[in-house]
Amino acid sequence: MQKIKLLAMDIDGTLIPGVGEDIAQVDLEAIRCAQRSGVKVTLSTGRILGTAKSWVQRLNIEGPVITCNGADMRDMQKSYFKDNLSFEGMKEIMSAYRDTGLKRYVFSDNHIYCTHEDYFEKLFDKWRMGNGGELPVTMYESDEQLCERVADDIQKVLVWGHEEEQAVMEERSKQFAGRFDVVPSGPDNVEFNGLGVSKGKALAALAEYYGFDISETMAIGDGGNDTDMLKAAGIGVAMGNAMEGPLKAADYVTADVRHGGVAQAIDKFVFGK
Repeated sequence: MQKIKLLAMDIDGTLIPGVGEDIAQVDLEAIRCAQRSGVKVTLSTGRILGTAKSWVQRLNIEGPVITCNGADMRDMQKSYFKDNLSFEGMKEIMSAYRDTGLKRYVFSDNHIYCTHEDYFEKLFDKWRMGNGGELPVTMYESDEQLCERVADDIQKVLVWGHEEEQAVMEERSKQFAGRFDVVPSGPDNVEFNGLGVSKGKALAALAEYYGFDISETMAIGDGGNDTDMLKAAGIGVAMGNAMEGPLKAADYVTADVRHGGVAQAIDKFVFGK
């Protein structure tokens, strides 16, 4: 069995089941055992680091974290690399979903921007929880005002709605196929990055940063934005609750997020149990 030197894990649906919920104790203990054995542990998320900070601190993660689906690899002090979405691309995506009732968010340099119409309590609560109660979001009156204020340093656009609005989200996203990376991290959203951006590409860059071969990495995830990461990793593990993409890409399917799936994967591939 190959030795795992780097473990990258998604957050939502992988480490935590939902808003207001914590990492299961069995998973937390397994992660800490892996760290004590010398495995580098990091997170790989669609979030900005600001809304993942609580989990970084909870797991005592040191070093870069993969954020914004791989568009920004950073720690609390600095960004190690960015793979940006163009300013014009951001405006085009925002315009395509304007007046649909769907919520739109611009992720830029570890901050989130939107209009007042995009306020969504459930999502904002999720982001507050990940940032110690503070909300790293700036809201503007209009798209025009947002575009005047946001710098040309954009990592991602997130479009969010209810599950019953998924058909509208997907239909509008078709016009961007082949021009941007378009993936869902769950049934209630679609995410836009620059073409070629993925968690898998970022995982390869992080392995190189640490001097590891990609075959010495393990990745665990559940969302559509985890698919490329599971393909790239030496061992790709899909949660039992994963979407179709990661389930097909995985080398192994573990238990779901409510039944110690992360711990099961660590025990099997890090400790050979």
